[in-house]
Amino acid sequence: MTGHAHPQVDPGWFGLPRPAEVLPGSGRWQASAVRVTADDPQLTGEAARFARELADLGIGYGDEATVRLVRGRAGVSSESFFIDVDDDITIVVATAAGAFRATRQLLHNLRARRFVPRARVRSSPSVPERGLHLDAARKHYPAEWIAHLLHTLADVGINALQWHVSENEGFRVGSAAFPEIVSPEHISRTDAVRLADLAADLHIDLIPSLDMPGHLRHVLAQHPRLRLPPTGDPLDDAALNITDPAAVAFALALIDDVAALFPHSRRWHLGGDEFIDLTRTHEHELLRRTAHERLGPSASGFDLLTDFVNRVAAHLRGRGLAPRVWNDGMLRGEAVELDADVALTWWTNWHPAMQPLQRAVRTGRELVNFNDGLLYHVLGEKAGYRYPTAERIWGADWHPGLFPALPDGTRQELPAPYPAQLRGAFFSVWSDDPQAQTAHDVMRGIRRPLRAMAERSWNGGSTLSLAEFTELEERIGTVADTIGFP
Repeated sequence: MTGHAHPQVDPGWFGLPRPAEVLPGSGRWQASAVRVTADDPQLTGEAARFARELADLGIGYGDEATVRLVRGRAGVSSESFFIDVDDDITIVVATAAGAFRATRQLLHNLRARRFVPRARVRSSPSVPERGLHLDAARKHYPAEWIAHLLHTLADVGINALQWHVSENEGFRVGSAAFPEIVSPEHISRTDAVRLADLAADLHIDLIPSLDMPGHLRHVLAQHPRLRLPPTGDPLDDAALNITDPAAVAFALALIDDVAALFPHSRRWHLGGDEFIDLTRTHEHELLRRTAHERLGPSASGFDLLTDFVNRVAAHLRGRGLAPRVWNDGMLRGEAVELDADVALTWWTNWHPAMQPLQRAVRTGRELVNFNDGLLYHVLGEKAGYRYPTAERIWGADWHPGLFPALPDGTRQELPAPYPAQLRGAFFSVWSDDPQAQTAHDVMRGIRRPLRAMAERSWNGGSTLSLAEFTELEERIGTVADTIGFP
């Protein structure tokens, strides 16, 4: 096998995300009968999975070649991997997730050309979390479609799905405690648990998203006494009355009901955004008066909101779930500080009153980049959004540390190597106009920009040109080509 003094991009390697280091050898690995082995019990499941996937490609069991999964130190991340492709293939990983990532690389090459170039390959993700947010509340996505989505995400290195189950327009999972709030079209509790198990098997962290205290119009239509009293704000009928202990108790009970469907989850998104018109919070008499009574004379509605978020966060921690919120309404109070372990999912800075990224950086809390200008697929292109494209993502030279700009255009960026508090980045599907696209349209429309995000999130950018990326993603096809999804 030949080598190079420095890593380089080998145009013959078709794995996505593109490994940072590919040292080309001579020739190709091609076999019709393969044994897949594992030297550690933690890797036997991945060895069996890969053997099945090879069989799906027409490569059966036999002694013509061997693929060995070996447990060892492969890099700084639990997902890091090293692959040595010669007459046989050796994969060195620290975890089953690393083995899964490495075997995707081999599958991509086999799907693209029916062989794997001989090479030594090494790769580690630039951030630990690369995800997709799915608004499955405004629009119903069937369980089979979400299963397809999970396989599609896992195939290209995306390891988190934030499943948005409740919105103003619907509540889309079954409820044992509050069946009256469930939309006619929804995922049953049995199917939700089945999808949670599938996500765990595919090394995807399933993050429930149950927005509160805003975005609850559909739920509160069945419990109107728990609404914030009306003031003329168009968001009033979607807002939980956080001044009422009974309303807060209801919110926590709703969390407990939904959490039972996600036994493997480690994180939870509780929303915290667009509770009321955040430009008018200081004008809201009930919030202002209650904040003064409970939290002191300097407190405002923002402090009352923060206090609610902290109470929910404490409840989530008690269930072993790390809390997350959207950034727009946070860090804006004077009397109550947001709990330090509440991560901020940073989607926008559209209004000057929203805190800049650097304010959050100084707190040291975890940050997740949801850059709405480049990574929001909003059905119907509502609110001025345009469907994301790989061309715009490449044109902006987007990477996980490039956040939405401030209203005056000031760039907000965390350069690589990224600080530990930058947890990762997400692509988002928001179903604002549920009739604008079918579920099939959504899957087809997000394919390339989602893969662009996956490539650039794993690598902190990309050494590929847009044309090279486009060829690569076309050539590897999709997992549906081999496992039979419609």
